[in-house]
Amino acid sequence: MRKAQLPLRVLPFVLAGLLPTTAFAYYPCNGPGPGEVLIGVDTTNGVQTPLCEYVGEDGGGGHADPGGYWVDQYATLAWGTDPNGGPTYSWYVNATSQAEADTGALAQCQASGFRDCRIAMGVTNGAIAVAIDSSGTLHTDWGEDARHAKKKALRFCKKQGGKGCKVEEVLESPAAWVSN
Repeated sequence: MRKAQLPLRVLPFVLAGLLPTTAFAYYPCNGPGPGEVLIGVDTTNGVQTPLCEYVGEDGGGGHADPGGYWVDQYATLAWGTDPNGGPTYSWYVNATSQAEADTGALAQCQASGFRDCRIAMGVTNGAIAVAIDSSGTLHTDWGEDARHAKKKALRFCKKQGGKGCKVEEVLESPAAWVSN
């Protein structure tokens, strides 16, 4: 009777499976369900996929720090036209809902005397960057943080044919930790 032997090249993979690994506390979801909170958005595959974390039915049972919880914060950028007919924008950050952020950005746009106010972009627990090219055209994109949003906004500006693109504004609205 012959014993089965693993090829030597497979041994590192077998041994790696026996080592302790770090478990991720978050996972893709369709939005938070009972005992879950939305902690961010994954965009690594080019699609916005919500990420949730189980915190328990009491809101804190599975969280690393039982003394609080994360709360989503929303931001919205609104495009408008200034009194001279040029493109402009306004915003609302750190809102408790996307509806609040949208309403706030539009209200700020109108209160500033801008016309043709409309929603340009919204983000949950992230950042929005506004880039401007040498002709005065505005471009925007969002990211998980300010650095990521700036890179994407500049890339989008250039992709749209903008010359001399530079970041004019970065709006941040990260999740907020609320202590119990």
